[in-house]
Amino acid sequence: MMRLKVYPAAEVAYVLRRELGPMRAWEDALADMRRGKTSVDGHVLLPFCQIHDGRTWRPAYSAVDVRTFIEAVRSDRPAEAKRNEPPAYKAGGLEAADLLLAWHHRKLLPFSARPGAPAHPLVSVV
Repeated sequence: MMRLKVYPAAEVAYVLRRELGPMRAWEDALADMRRGKTSVDGHVLLPFCQIHDGRTWRPAYSAVDVRTFIEAVRSDRPAEAKRNEPPAYKAGGLEAADLLLAWHHRKLLPFSARPGAPAHPLVSVV
Protein backbone atom coordinates (compact mmCIF):
# COMPACT_ATOMS: atom_id res chain seq x y z
CA MET A 1 0.00 0.00 0.00
CA MET A 2 1.32 3.45 -0.99
CA ARG A 3 1.17 6.42 1.33
CA LEU A 4 0.06 9.59 -0.42
CA LYS A 5 -0.77 13.15 0.54
CA VAL A 6 -4.04 14.25 -1.04
CA TYR A 7 -6.04 17.43 -0.63
CA PRO A 8 -9.79 18.03 -1.09
CA ALA A 9 -10.80 20.47 -3.81
CA ALA A 10 -11.52 23.34 -1.40
CA GLU A 11 -8.01 23.15 0.06
CA VAL A 12 -6.47 22.99 -3.41
CA ALA A 13 -8.40 26.11 -4.41
CA TYR A 14 -7.02 27.87 -1.33
CA VAL A 15 -3.45 26.77 -2.11
CA LEU A 16 -3.77 27.89 -5.74
CA ARG A 17 -5.10 31.28 -4.65
CA ARG A 18 -2.24 31.68 -2.18
CA GLU A 19 0.47 30.52 -4.58
CA LEU A 20 -0.78 31.91 -7.92
CA GLY A 21 -2.91 34.85 -6.85
CA PRO A 22 -6.34 35.86 -8.11
CA MET A 23 -5.79 34.84 -11.74
CA ARG A 24 -9.11 32.96 -11.64
CA ALA A 25 -11.87 31.85 -9.34
CA TRP A 26 -10.01 28.65 -8.48
CA GLU A 27 -13.00 26.69 -7.11
CA ASP A 28 -14.82 27.17 -10.40
CA ALA A 29 -11.67 26.60 -12.45
CA LEU A 30 -11.06 23.23 -10.74
CA ALA A 31 -14.66 22.19 -11.39
CA ASP A 32 -14.33 23.21 -15.04
CA MET A 33 -11.02 21.33 -15.37
CA ARG A 34 -12.72 18.17 -14.07
CA ARG A 35 -15.33 18.58 -16.82
CA GLY A 36 -12.68 19.25 -19.47
CA LYS A 37 -13.92 22.79 -20.16
CA THR A 38 -10.88 24.90 -19.24
CA SER A 39 -7.13 24.95 -18.78
CA VAL A 40 -4.47 27.46 -17.77
CA ASP A 41 -2.22 27.82 -20.82
CA GLY A 42 -2.78 24.16 -21.62
CA HIS A 43 -2.08 22.98 -18.07
CA VAL A 44 -4.85 20.99 -16.42
CA LEU A 45 -5.02 19.84 -12.80
CA LEU A 46 -7.16 16.72 -12.47
CA PRO A 47 -8.14 14.83 -9.31
CA PHE A 48 -5.96 11.89 -8.33
CA CYS A 49 -8.65 9.97 -6.46
CA GLN A 50 -11.87 10.35 -4.49
CA ILE A 51 -12.28 10.67 -0.73
CA HIS A 52 -15.42 10.21 1.35
CA ASP A 53 -16.32 13.25 3.44
CA GLY A 54 -19.07 11.60 5.48
CA ARG A 55 -21.81 12.32 2.96
CA THR A 56 -20.52 11.59 -0.51
CA TRP A 57 -17.40 10.96 -2.54
CA ARG A 58 -15.43 14.12 -3.38
CA PRO A 59 -12.45 14.69 -5.69
CA ALA A 60 -9.01 14.78 -4.08
CA TYR A 61 -5.77 16.05 -5.59
CA SER A 62 -2.27 14.68 -5.10
CA ALA A 63 0.16 17.07 -3.42
CA VAL A 64 2.76 16.29 -6.10
CA ASP A 65 0.30 17.09 -8.91
CA VAL A 66 -0.67 20.38 -7.26
CA ARG A 67 2.98 21.43 -6.86
CA THR A 68 3.75 20.47 -10.49
CA PHE A 69 0.74 22.47 -11.72
CA ILE A 70 1.79 25.55 -9.73
CA GLU A 71 5.35 25.42 -11.07
CA ALA A 72 4.14 24.97 -14.66
CA VAL A 73 1.75 27.92 -14.44
CA ARG A 74 4.40 30.11 -12.81
CA SER A 75 6.87 29.32 -15.59
CA ASP A 76 4.32 30.26 -18.29
CA ARG A 77 2.82 33.33 -16.56
CA PRO A 78 5.45 34.87 -14.28
CA ALA A 79 3.85 38.32 -14.30
CA GLU A 80 0.35 37.13 -13.39
CA ALA A 81 1.22 34.38 -10.90
CA LYS A 82 1.79 36.44 -7.76
CA ARG A 83 2.49 34.65 -4.52
CA ASN A 84 0.82 35.67 -1.24
CA GLU A 85 -1.42 38.25 -2.90
CA PRO A 86 -3.60 39.92 -0.25
CA PRO A 87 -7.35 39.45 -0.55
CA ALA A 88 -9.03 41.86 -2.95
CA TYR A 89 -11.59 44.14 -1.32
CA LYS A 90 -13.68 47.14 -2.25
CA ALA A 91 -14.07 50.25 -0.08
CA GLY A 92 -17.18 52.37 -0.06
CA GLY A 93 -19.97 53.73 2.07
CA LEU A 94 -23.51 52.81 3.03
CA GLU A 95 -26.40 55.08 3.77
CA ALA A 96 -27.68 54.78 7.35
CA ALA A 97 -31.14 53.74 6.13
CA ASP A 98 -29.60 50.87 4.14
CA LEU A 99 -28.43 49.15 7.32
CA LEU A 100 -32.00 48.16 8.11
CA LEU A 101 -32.49 46.36 4.80
CA ALA A 102 -31.60 42.81 3.88
CA TRP A 103 -28.15 42.24 2.35
CA HIS A 104 -29.46 42.04 -1.22
CA HIS A 105 -30.94 45.54 -0.97
CA ARG A 106 -27.75 47.17 0.34
CA LYS A 107 -25.65 48.95 -2.29
CA LEU A 108 -22.02 49.82 -1.61
CA LEU A 109 -21.46 53.33 -2.93
CA PRO A 110 -18.02 54.75 -3.76
CA PHE A 111 -16.59 57.42 -1.47
CA SER A 112 -16.68 60.92 -2.96
CA ALA A 113 -13.44 62.72 -3.76
CA ARG A 114 -14.44 65.98 -2.08
CA PRO A 115 -16.20 66.46 1.25
CA GLY A 116 -19.85 67.43 1.03
CA ALA A 117 -20.30 65.97 -2.45
CA PRO A 118 -22.84 63.19 -2.94
CA ALA A 119 -21.41 59.72 -2.47
CA HIS A 120 -23.08 58.59 -5.66
CA PRO A 121 -24.46 60.59 -8.60
CA LEU A 122 -27.95 59.24 -7.91
CA VAL A 123 -27.84 60.11 -4.19
CA SER A 124 -28.34 63.72 -3.13
CA VAL A 125 -27.08 65.26 0.10
CA VAL A 126 -29.82 67.05 2.03
